[in-house]
Amino acid sequence: MGCLGSVPGAPEAPEIELDMEAVGEAITDAIKGIPDNIDKNMREFPDEVKNCQEEKWAVPDTTMELAKDYTEDQLAEAAIVAACGTAVKDAIKDSIWGQFEPKIDEQLDAVEGLDNAMGKKVKQKAKDKFKENTIDPLVDKAVDEALEKAKAEMNK
Repeated sequence: MGCLGSVPGAPEAPEIELDMEAVGEAITDAIKGIPDNIDKNMREFPDEVKNCQEEKWAVPDTTMELAKDYTEDQLAEAAIVAACGTAVKDAIKDSIWGQFEPKIDEQLDAVEGLDNAMGKKVKQKAKDKFKENTIDPLVDKAVDEALEKAKAEMNK
């Protein structure tokens, strides 16, 4: 399918406006749990490695493995990377989206001419694009910064 906005008479996707300061605050609040997840991983990973039947234990949500004879630095790195992995990012993205999607729906519902089948597609495309281009990169950046900060603290 081509771009609907280029078809004469097709509704155009409206500009979505959100209080980006509020979005930033919500993301900051969401990543506050990462240090607790790191601590939890530091407590739980040793038992996981010990109880593993294999020589190496695959660290969840990473490409890392911990051998039975891991070092404390390897454990710390695995705990940090797992606490900032894709599953965590996706959970934060979903949480942030869940907070702001109703406000976006409210904006889009107020736009004239989008209350038919074509309009619904335009609204969904606008929402998907906003999430993909705005919310997701902000969450990725915040979690990546938390990862780097935790790694830097580990190396002190």
